[in-house]
Amino acid sequence: MIPQRVLGLGEQLAYLRLWWPNFRSKICGATLSAVGELRPSELSATYTVCVNQRGGRSPEVRVVNPELRKGAGGEKIPHMYSQERLCLFLPGGGEWKPDDPIAHTILPWTSLWLYFYEVWHATGEWLGGGIHPEIPITIRKAGYERRFRRN
Repeated sequence: MIPQRVLGLGEQLAYLRLWWPNFRSKICGATLSAVGELRPSELSATYTVCVNQRGGRSPEVRVVNPELRKGAGGEKIPHMYSQERLCLFLPGGGEWKPDDPIAHTILPWTSLWLYFYEVWHATGEWLGGGIHPEIPITIRKAGYERRFRRN
C-alpha cells in the first residue's frame, strides 16, 4: 500500500496566501488558521469565515459573521455539525484528502455551501445535495469501515 501524502501546514499556508490573499492566514503551534470574507454571488451577503486545521486532519469551518439563522419555522440549519461547523464533505468518503489544498477545495466549497444556505432560506429546501450526519449510515471500502449519520 502506498502511503498517503499529507500537505504540511506550511504548504497549506502557501496555497492559501497565493490563492486567497484577502484571508489572514497563519500557523500557530500545530494549527493552521485562515480568516476572511466570502461572498457567494453578487446578490449575496458577505460572510466572514474561519478555517482551522490541525496537521493532516479534516479542516473545520465556522461562519463568524453574520450569525447564521435557523429556518423560518425554527428548523435547524442543514449540513452543520452541532449547528457550529459547516458540513462540506463526508469524512472518509474520499471527497477531501489530506493532500488536497484547502485553498482549492474547502474555501470554494464553503462559498458554495453559503450559496445553498441562502437558497435554503429563500425556498425552504436544501438544494446542495450531500449526506448529512443526522441519520446513521456505514461506509465500507477496502477493509475500512466508518459509521456516519445521514439525513
